[in-house]
Amino acid sequence: MSQASRDVTVVVPFRDVQTFFAEFLQSVAAQTAFARAHVILVDNGSSDQSVAIAGEFADRHPNVDLVSQPQGRAGDARNMGMDMATTPYIVFWDADDTVPEGSLEVLRNTIVKTRATVVVGREKHVPKPVKAPWHKYFGKSVKTVSSVVDIPDLIHSASCWNKIFDLDLLRSQGIRFGTGTAFEDAYVSLPALLLSERIALVDAPVYEYRRRGDGTSVMDTIWDLPQNYADQLVMLEYLAGMRQQLTPYEQETLERFLVRSMQGFLLRAPRVFGEADCRQLFERCRTLYWGITSEQFARSTNDTRHRIPYLALHYGDFDLFYRPASVLGSVFGREGDLYVDYPGTSWGLPLTKVTSVPARIEGITAGEGGTAVIHGRFSLNGFPDELLAKLELQVWFERSGKTVPAVNHGQAHDRPGEAGAVFSVTVDPRDFPAGSFPVRLVLCTRGRDVSRPCAISPALVQQQGAGGLHGLARLTAEGGNAQLVIESTQH
Repeated sequence: MSQASRDVTVVVPFRDVQTFFAEFLQSVAAQTAFARAHVILVDNGSSDQSVAIAGEFADRHPNVDLVSQPQGRAGDARNMGMDMATTPYIVFWDADDTVPEGSLEVLRNTIVKTRATVVVGREKHVPKPVKAPWHKYFGKSVKTVSSVVDIPDLIHSASCWNKIFDLDLLRSQGIRFGTGTAFEDAYVSLPALLLSERIALVDAPVYEYRRRGDGTSVMDTIWDLPQNYADQLVMLEYLAGMRQQLTPYEQETLERFLVRSMQGFLLRAPRVFGEADCRQLFERCRTLYWGITSEQFARSTNDTRHRIPYLALHYGDFDLFYRPASVLGSVFGREGDLYVDYPGTSWGLPLTKVTSVPARIEGITAGEGGTAVIHGRFSLNGFPDELLAKLELQVWFERSGKTVPAVNHGQAHDRPGEAGAVFSVTVDPRDFPAGSFPVRLVLCTRGRDVSRPCAISPALVQQQGAGGLHGLARLTAEGGNAQLVIESTQH
C-alpha cells in the first residue's frame, strides 16, 4: 500500500523493554490494518537491546520509522511522534503490552464511519482482569454520544492505549502529553473527551495491558513514590485549569475525575510524607477542590475512609487529614445508619456516613458454668482502628428476645496488617429457647443504636462438629451470616 493511502499513525515510545518488545512488535505487524498505518517507534533513552530490536523491525517494514527522543519521559516521546504524524487519525500504544490483531482496523473503521473525534474500545488487563466504571457503557453495537456528559464515568478512562483520536482535534485544541512526568496520558485523554463533540464506544477488545510480574509496572509502586504524588497533583491542577472553557455539566464530569483519581493518594499521604510536606500537599489540594459539593465527593469516592480527607480539606482541618485519630471521637446512629462523629456542619454528612461495618464471628469456646463464649472481630470503614476500643458493643440474637453486653477488647495484634478490633460475648444456652437466632453486632451510640449482621466462615461451622458445646449451642451459617443454634434447653 502506498504512503498516500496510510491514514493512521501508531506512536510507540519505548525504553528498556527488550523482554517484551519483540512480542509487542509481532502483534503490531499482525494487525489486519497494518498496511494502512505509519508506525513511529520513539526510543526514549534505552540502554538495553530495545533499539536493536526496533531497528531490525523498521528495516523489515517500509511503513515503520525509528527515531530517538532520549530526553524526558514517555510524554516527550509521544509528543515527538505526534508532531511527525501526517495522517488524519492517531493511536498511542505502549511497547510492553500486546494488541489483538483486529484492533487497529476496528478503531480505524469506527472513527471513519461514525465521524467521531475519539473512539474508545475495551481493554483487557493481564494476568488479572480489572473492571472499570466505564465498562458499563459498552453494548453489542457501536454507541455514539455527543458529549462525555452523556456517559460521565468514561472520564475515568485516562489512558490513551484503548483509543483512536482525530489528529485535528488534538492539534486544534493544543492537546499534548505531559512532559517529564508520570500519568502523561491524562493530559491528552481527558481534554479530548471533554472537548469532543462526538465520541464512539466500540465493544471490542482493542488492547491488552500487561501488569508485569517483576513489580516494575507503574501501578506496582503508584502509592509508594513521593514523586507520583507530585506528578498526580500537577496533572490535576492542569486539568482543573480547563474549567472556565467547559459547560457546568462538563465541569461536573471533570470533577468526578479530579476527586476519584486523587482519593488513594490523599488517604496514604500521611504515611508517605512528613508533616511539613504533607501540609504543603494539603494546602494545594484545598485550592484544587474548593467549591466541589459534598455530594460530588461522596459520589466520586469509594467509601468513608477515602472521604474523610476531603472532609478535612473542606473544613481546613489539617489534624483531621494528618492524624485523624486525634480529632475523631466516636460514631453516632441516625435512621439505621452510622456516621463518624465530627463537629462540622450538615455539609459534611454525606462524607461521614460509614459505608460498611464488617463484623464476623471467629470462634466459640466453652465458658465457665456451662456458658459459651462467642469471639468476633469488627471494623468501621473510615474510623481509625485505634479508636474502636472506645465503642460500646452488644450482641443481639434475633428472634430470641436476647441482647447481651459484649466485651470490646480493642485492636488485636495477633494478625499483623489485619484491620479492626476484637470482641467477645458470653451467653448461657440455658437462657435461650430452642431455635436458630441470627447474630447481630450492636453499636451503642449517642444517637440511635445500630446493628449489623455478623458473617461467619463455612470452615468455622465445620470445625465445631455436630455436637456443639455441651450439646446445647453451636454456630451455623445462613446466607453467609452467623446463626446461634440452641439444640435443647436443659437446666
